[in-house]
Amino acid sequence: MKRKKRNEISLWNIISVMFPKMFKTCPGLFVLSSFTNIVTGISMGVLIWLSQELYDVIINALAGSATRGEVISIALVFGGVTIGSHIVNGLSVFVMRVMFDIIIKQISYDMHKKAARLEPISFENSNIYDQVTKAIQGKNESIGLLFVCFTPFTCHLPLYIFIMYYFYTLKPSFVLMIFLIFVPICVSYINKMKAKAVLVDASAEPKREMEYYRSCIVDRQYFKETRLLGAVGFFYDLYQQALDLYNSLELKYKTKNAKIDFIAKSITLLGYGCVLYMLFTSVLKGNITVGAFAAVLSGIDILFNEMKELVSDDIGENVANLSSIRSLIAFYQLPEEPEATASALLQQNTIHVRDVSFRYPNSEFDVLKNISLDIHPGEKIAIVGANGSGKTTLTKLLLGFYQPTKGRITVGENGESSRDIRLDASAVFQDYKRYKMTLRENISISDTGSQVTDDHILDAVRKADISEKEDLDVNLSVEFGGIDLSGGQWQRIAIARGLYRNHNFIVLDEPTASIDPIEESNIYRKFIDIIQDKAAILVTHRIGAAKIADRIVVIDNGEYVDSGTHQELMNRCEIYSKMYHAQADWY
Repeated sequence: MKRKKRNEISLWNIISVMFPKMFKTCPGLFVLSSFTNIVTGISMGVLIWLSQELYDVIINALAGSATRGEVISIALVFGGVTIGSHIVNGLSVFVMRVMFDIIIKQISYDMHKKAARLEPISFENSNIYDQVTKAIQGKNESIGLLFVCFTPFTCHLPLYIFIMYYFYTLKPSFVLMIFLIFVPICVSYINKMKAKAVLVDASAEPKREMEYYRSCIVDRQYFKETRLLGAVGFFYDLYQQALDLYNSLELKYKTKNAKIDFIAKSITLLGYGCVLYMLFTSVLKGNITVGAFAAVLSGIDILFNEMKELVSDDIGENVANLSSIRSLIAFYQLPEEPEATASALLQQNTIHVRDVSFRYPNSEFDVLKNISLDIHPGEKIAIVGANGSGKTTLTKLLLGFYQPTKGRITVGENGESSRDIRLDASAVFQDYKRYKMTLRENISISDTGSQVTDDHILDAVRKADISEKEDLDVNLSVEFGGIDLSGGQWQRIAIARGLYRNHNFIVLDEPTASIDPIEESNIYRKFIDIIQDKAAILVTHRIGAAKIADRIVVIDNGEYVDSGTHQELMNRCEIYSKMYHAQADWY
């Protein structure tokens, strides 16, 4: 599917995608909110008309041409409409807040489902990754679209129509003067909105830089090393440069707005003068009553405040946030990973890799080049090679995370593509995550579809050589009142996580880098005994650990070099022999 670029996604595109999603989430509340908004708008207009009636009847009563009962009656009606308007307005605000909560939760749920369906390679694309980050912000700001496409038509439009009709019945020329007041204000707000949108886009990068440099100075993951390096001043200078750029953009925006405001308000002031002149002359000539004079002034004030709130506060703020909302729409349009049609049991099927090449997004070079090999049922394979040779990328292709740029990976004699089937696999990567949860959750998170039992968790704990005295409910995060662990302890938890998952194919991608070579070999030997007849891939740069595999595959600069047992490769593979002797001399 061809995606639209972010700047091609118009306001109409955004509304056509997001508004139906919002309406579908809570249609009943939308109908109720529409009704209360319409009643609120009309009641505000009715109060302006009633204010004329109230002023006139009071003046007439003072002149002796109206009775006390007439004054009380109109005052009661005015008070009743006022109270009713406030009640309905309060109900409207309450309903809108409930809608907001429900819609935000639904959008969050939809985003999680969408993210789970994205092709994993999407997250290797810096442009898409940046888009996803902005989409998260757009999730919260998208709720403001209700003010753009909902509130103006259900609340403000009925009010404007009622007031304009009322003014027209008093004197048609009043309508013209009102336009003279409001058009300059609307034009100025529209220009300010455009300028704000430009500011948001232009300042996005310096704002991100400011946040990053700030985190380098004060965040827990950075501040120790930053202070040890004596780099606080360095990062502060970078922060100050980004801040200066942001402030210059902000100053330019505010200067432009000040000029627009001066021109618009000068024209508006002229319009006010014309309206007041027309009102005074109309009252003196007897064309309108004193009550109508007061009602028109009140109506103009209400119109002005409502227009300012709508255009500046509601529409203006949300139009300025369209950049991140566009990213949310673009996120919904990202290509999804096709659903697997079946599971592949690797105890019975061979994985065939044929002429596979792979290139990361935005890269000019292939990480893997024409790789061909087979992984047989129950076979234990070690993949060795220098750092950056493509070992980890190959395992991600075998697991189906990424798809080959060229060539095919198939499973079984029928040649089913790894794109179309799901492997019952588990993996432990060198960049495993340290979840800020309990020990129990850190292990069981690898298989959330099965029922968590202590026996199953303790079995994984024993296999990974974690002390069984550890409290399964202890939180592994000092931020949440728990404890922190050493790098080696975390690696064992990551291995336990991989063993806990029900699988018939497992990949260990250098998860023991923080463990000494002898201990690493012991863990791998025990691991081989544990998995027994299951297929396994061991990725390591330590030749000593690779010797325990049934077969060792040598990768160099993204190319398949050779495969065989340790002794076979020592006899015929120069690259392997050099790596072995270099490490032997070191150890």
